[in-house]
Amino acid sequence: MLGQLKSKLKASVNFPSPPAVAQQIIALARDPHADISQVAAAISRDPALAAKLLRVANSALYSRQRKSTNLRQALIVLGLQGATTLALGFSLLGSYRSLKSNGVDYDRHWRRAILSASAARCFGALQTETAVDDIFVAALLQDIAILGVDRVAPNFYGELPRDVPHQDYSTYEMERLGIDHAGLGAWLLEYWKLPEPLCRAVAWSHEPPAADSSTATAMAARCVALGSECVELLLVPEGAADFASLAEHASEWLGVDAAAVAEVTGKIVAEIPEIERLFDLPLLQPEAATAILDQARDLLILRNLQSLDQLESLRGTNHKLEARTAAPQDECQRDSVTGLYNRGYLDPMLRREFQAATSGRWPLSLVLVDLDRFKAINDVHGHEAGDSVLLTTAKSIASVARDTDCVARYGGTQFVIVLPGLARRGAEIFCERLIAHVRGTLHSISSTTVAVTASVGLATHAPERPFERVSHLINAAERSAALAKRSGHERLVAHSQATK
Repeated sequence: MLGQLKSKLKASVNFPSPPAVAQQIIALARDPHADISQVAAAISRDPALAAKLLRVANSALYSRQRKSTNLRQALIVLGLQGATTLALGFSLLGSYRSLKSNGVDYDRHWRRAILSASAARCFGALQTETAVDDIFVAALLQDIAILGVDRVAPNFYGELPRDVPHQDYSTYEMERLGIDHAGLGAWLLEYWKLPEPLCRAVAWSHEPPAADSSTATAMAARCVALGSECVELLLVPEGAADFASLAEHASEWLGVDAAAVAEVTGKIVAEIPEIERLFDLPLLQPEAATAILDQARDLLILRNLQSLDQLESLRGTNHKLEARTAAPQDECQRDSVTGLYNRGYLDPMLRREFQAATSGRWPLSLVLVDLDRFKAINDVHGHEAGDSVLLTTAKSIASVARDTDCVARYGGTQFVIVLPGLARRGAEIFCERLIAHVRGTLHSISSTTVAVTASVGLATHAPERPFERVSHLINAAERSAALAKRSGHERLVAHSQATK
């Protein structure tokens, strides 16, 4: 079946190969004696392609202060190889815009391809001496064989749902053809006489660890694979993303940490409007992009912080001895009623976290919990009973917090929770869960039980909306908690930075 399929791909007139202009540009790129004037002349034969390359050169992706006013200037900015690969990508995409799909959703395919190319380019930018434009086009073409098979064998993908996870395509193809679309795509690009490094990057894009990491082509394949994995997260339903796996692969393949992956994710989201404009194709809704950015930053930075906990767990044999040695100091940092940290510990710790978040450009959320109508418990049941309720409430709050958080008694019936690495959206979810948990905790007093509720204020120090000082962050959380009480108790009020 594979042989028949390849024969059909070679003979098919319904499956666009690179247009004549693109083929001529590729030929010039291989010619060591070719110059920019010859390339400009070739591109000028396709006015639409020339306009797109000029837009790319003047786009935010290249961040040039001086605008290119003609094609020659644009080619100087893009470089001969960059112009070649981009011309190929634009040409193929333009060829497919007018085709009717069979078993594959073409709009979703190109959305995925363009997002993947943008993501791969961003990962490539982390590596020195990496041809990011080559990576962009390799990612754009990594699934080209899916389109080819869909054109020449319209029923081949008919059994697969149109929104199937990308990995299922490879499994499905291997079962029926003995090769997946990465291998078949590399063969197809070789048949088109495209550059050998581009073909190899596509062939290795699904299994980059098999490639020699010392070569530029292998590095490109790893960036393509990471871009593909990243975009799969962008397109899955909210809540199903596994950023931890992406961070692990980024560390394994590129040697970058989770914070760098979070930064790349932010850059990808920031570039989406510009990429949409260049390719004239909607990619993601702004709300979805913002939610993805928050989730990526929250989970990846938290993973980075949690790795410190994992390192600490390896020292378990010394834990008890260290705890006994630190016990006298720890007692001075604990509240005598609740056992939580006190202000003496909280204040310097919060200053350190604020400084670290500012210098590291990650978010820091501060939650102030104020118990509602607590005076009535003291008045009716006595202060001893009130202290008992404070203790069980403190335990209830601490049970919701993560190991990386700090929970402290702020004073009276107020508690503070410091959430390192958690942006506003994630912190709001945490606070809503906290409010429900406090409300659902019953406290035994003599022969009866009572319940308490909490008003919660939230303030977030974020790279895009920072507080100047840690005191401003604290004041914002206090004001938000006070507003929650005035607004009817048992609710969350999140501080708006615009009203600072």
